[in-house]
Amino acid sequence: MRARGYAIIILSRQARPDSSGITTVVCDLTNNESIKQAAATIAARTAKVDVLVHCAGVITPQPVGRLDSATIASQIAVDLTAPIELTNALLPIMPRGGHIVFVNSMAAAFPLAGSSVYTAAKFGLRGFARALEQELRPRRIQVSSIYPASVNTPMLSQEMAAGGSIYNFIDPPQEPDVTAQRILECCERGSREIFSSVFDKLFTHACLTSMRLLNLSLPIMKLLGRRGHRRYLRGLTTRP
Repeated sequence: MRARGYAIIILSRQARPDSSGITTVVCDLTNNESIKQAAATIAARTAKVDVLVHCAGVITPQPVGRLDSATIASQIAVDLTAPIELTNALLPIMPRGGHIVFVNSMAAAFPLAGSSVYTAAKFGLRGFARALEQELRPRRIQVSSIYPASVNTPMLSQEMAAGGSIYNFIDPPQEPDVTAQRILECCERGSREIFSSVFDKLFTHACLTSMRLLNLSLPIMKLLGRRGHRRYLRGLTTRP
């Protein structure tokens, strides 16, 4: 985005030195007051926000019945409440023709057993984005959502170490640059919802409408996921 001429403001829990074209604003997305302060800081530094990208996320797999309140609160805060609060705070300085992009998850269309809180937050985020798109249509502010499959980041490693879903490895995890490119394409083309493939979009929507199809598909998906996970682990051991 910097190469396209955007002046970029990023939110970070830690203060970082500014670099060419990139400004850092300290913000803790689990704290509503911190979000409001960050939005005020942004508004003081720039007259408008043309593009707002929500890409923070956190997942902590835990079975229902053994959930702890702190884990529930942090996932709901980062994955759902923070995007809503930040959008609400920055919308007054978004001009006509602006764009809001939510980097969501396949969990917004396919329920993940063992990660029910994360699934609930992502389902909620999808609903918020769809309602927001209708609300902002008169202002010509576009709203888009991206639904990447698993992405090869530390978050994926931490998720799997905590007992994450084997479905993450049905296909090889994407590199972060792939998701970054989709964000940029989304901003330039104005797409409303972007999935990793046409199959992902059609299959997940079919499973949402048919619990029978979902239940029949799970054994095959687990088998493919286990095979993919073994390939992924072999790749880690052979890297220089």
